[in-house]
Amino acid sequence: MSEQLNLGGRLCFSLYNAQRQVNRYYSNKVFKKYKLTYPQFLVLTILWEDSPVNVKKVVTELALDTGTVSPLLKRMEQVDLIKRERSEEDQREVFIHLTEKSEAIKPELGQACNQLADISGLSENEEKELNRLLDKLIDSLAKENA
Repeated sequence: MSEQLNLGGRLCFSLYNAQRQVNRYYSNKVFKKYKLTYPQFLVLTILWEDSPVNVKKVVTELALDTGTVSPLLKRMEQVDLIKRERSEEDQREVFIHLTEKSEAIKPELGQACNQLADISGLSENEEKELNRLLDKLIDSLAKENA
């Protein structure tokens, strides 16, 4: 029974600890300067790829619910990281746009992401394999939790 409760080598603990270390790296080394949170960074990443986007795309891409995303977007708008606008065709649809401020921080934040990959100690192939395995795990758990 004690083996079942041992944290060493447990997938759940390894994932939790890795996620904590990544968040700590970003929070202390990258986001502190801009007073960003990791979820805000993820929203900006979506927008840097394709702006403007509707709220539904952000909800889908981040695998979060609207009740979580809406306050996140509100805080981002208050600090001028995004601008929200209602669609002229359908007032229920809201589009999110980048601002000059969020465009200006893109190069430095992109570089920080590359630095994380560099300090990870993983080769390019190992990083691809880890992402593949994590995607497989996420898909399996999403099906189980549906």
